[in-house]
Amino acid sequence: MKHLFHIAALAIAALLLTACPDPEPGPDVPDGPDDSWKKQASTEKLSGITYQLNVYSFADSDGDGWGDIKGITQHLDYLDSLGATALWLSPIHEAMSYHGYNVNDYTSVSSKLGTEADLKDLITKARARNIAIYLDFVLNHSGSDNEWFKAAKADPTGPYHDYYVFSDNPTADMASGKIDNFAGATTPGMGSWFTFSGGDIGYKGRLHFKVDMGAHTVTVTQTADAVQNPNTSNPQCWLWCGGFSQHVGLYTTGTNVYEITIDVNTDWGFLVCTSTSWASGTKWGGNGKGLTFGVPYPLNNTTAADITFGGDASWYFASFDASMPDLNYGPYDKASESPAFKALASAADKWIKMGIGGLRLDAVIWIYQNQTAANVEFLRQWYDRCNSTWKSNGGQGDFYMVGEAWDEVPKVAPYFEGLPSIFNFSYWWTVKDRINKGRGDDFAATVKGFRDRFAGYRPDYIDAIKLSNHDEDRVGNDFGRDVAKEKLAAAVLLTSPGKPFVYQGEELGYWGNKGKGDEYVRTPIKWTRSGSVPSTSLGGKVDNTMLTAEISVEAQESDPASVLRVYRNFAKARNAWKALAKGEITPVTSPNSAVALWKMSYEDQTVLVAHNFGNGSAAFAVTGYTTDKMIVSNGMADGSTGLLSLGPYASAVFLQ
Repeated sequence: MKHLFHIAALAIAALLLTACPDPEPGPDVPDGPDDSWKKQASTEKLSGITYQLNVYSFADSDGDGWGDIKGITQHLDYLDSLGATALWLSPIHEAMSYHGYNVNDYTSVSSKLGTEADLKDLITKARARNIAIYLDFVLNHSGSDNEWFKAAKADPTGPYHDYYVFSDNPTADMASGKIDNFAGATTPGMGSWFTFSGGDIGYKGRLHFKVDMGAHTVTVTQTADAVQNPNTSNPQCWLWCGGFSQHVGLYTTGTNVYEITIDVNTDWGFLVCTSTSWASGTKWGGNGKGLTFGVPYPLNNTTAADITFGGDASWYFASFDASMPDLNYGPYDKASESPAFKALASAADKWIKMGIGGLRLDAVIWIYQNQTAANVEFLRQWYDRCNSTWKSNGGQGDFYMVGEAWDEVPKVAPYFEGLPSIFNFSYWWTVKDRINKGRGDDFAATVKGFRDRFAGYRPDYIDAIKLSNHDEDRVGNDFGRDVAKEKLAAAVLLTSPGKPFVYQGEELGYWGNKGKGDEYVRTPIKWTRSGSVPSTSLGGKVDNTMLTAEISVEAQESDPASVLRVYRNFAKARNAWKALAKGEITPVTSPNSAVALWKMSYEDQTVLVAHNFGNGSAAFAVTGYTTDKMIVSNGMADGSTGLLSLGPYASAVFLQ
């Protein structure tokens, strides 16, 4: 029986190759007398698939160990074979770090990645393949080495001071609602205040720290006592001090009392932490005033400003870390009038006029500190400005823009009032949960529920669906490196309604987690069995045990059972069948709890989608639907007998 199913699967793949030609060599199977249904396949590029790539680790054109823009251009055929209609590039601007999210100059192309001429060439050659280029644009913050920020610190009365969130007394200013970018909130949803003034706020020498978490105070005393090594035996309290590269564990000396003597060398100060997690509420700091040695200093975990030594300081706010100071757009209802907004919009104009087709906006929830109404109004103004530039520059239709709002659907849905497209993290969390549980019967209804909620805020919404991305553990990890589950997730993504995003390396079955650093989920593409990868940008933090010859593009292109083949086959089907690419989902009652069933309809075309989320076979009749015209499949799948048969983790799509 397995042998017969294998023969059927090969025949189906051959039929698909006829309807959706593969750029690779393949059998030329002519239409038979009962193949007229294939004529409904489109010759357009319909899929809406966007490929997310890290420019610094995708492909290295000059051998310097950094991926670059020319490397992308050299591999456009590969991206085209994945059905890509757009490429989302990681930040390309001059920045402080390899990943580019602490931007120094929004109008530049990083010299490590290439030149403006390289970008123009990529835009032109991608457009020839009907592939648009999207840039990652960081609106929440700049880099601390940005000339704007340097000028803002140097001159409190200068024109750049209003570009950032500054305060001489954060506690008082927040309590009185003076921080515009908190949009009325008296505490930030995430982030900390950091000192930037000179003067006597740091310290070099030996100090004794006594933290009383019952009274929420810290007492710091100058001492000549012997230095203690950090406590590594289950400490309950830590210091984070300038000059140290890690949390310093204190010793418990009483109820809620923790102490240590250490040498410090800091130009800013310290924080008290009740966890090594950097989450809000675990950091305890001060209020902008310097401490006095020997006198208990009050701690709080709302402002959590750096505690300095003997001097008052000026402060700036950063949602993420000190190298990423938050930009200030003033009152949200007038954000477009702020100097920072105008400067960022001018930079975006440059790239839109150059020919980019969209922007991915980073961390949109934190622009106004998790205040939804304020963020939505800001994004509405930003989108309208960029869309106006797009249209005035001859752009067809509306400009594409997608926001990263990392939260569940109920919190994310209102953001569609500000932007046409938002990433749907709940979609991936649902895919992962249902596949790992082996349950598919409620999947279609869950996805439809997401979409119905989005439509309530924006009728023409674009649901940006995805599996993992550059900030998350890899799909391979989340499925325990079970390749069958990875293939199923790919098939589910590419048969779901919305705009699918495929992250660099997913199509090859990469795994990796963030435990040792984000670099391990930003792995370079291994193009050939024996070739090297651009790992210099990642500081050599690459899992070479994963990057074997057999996981390479070269190996997987010649393997009909590879993860890459699943992505390509389902991308071809999505590009060829308008109902699959543009249709709306309608759940179909499943007779098996492991099986997800839905139909997709667009204009005069309907397809039936079936996925087995379980590790056992399933066979059943599907009332009201025919299963004799299979468009694409993965795993053991057959519908020619009147029964729909699906092997473990198998998928199939049928034309109605």
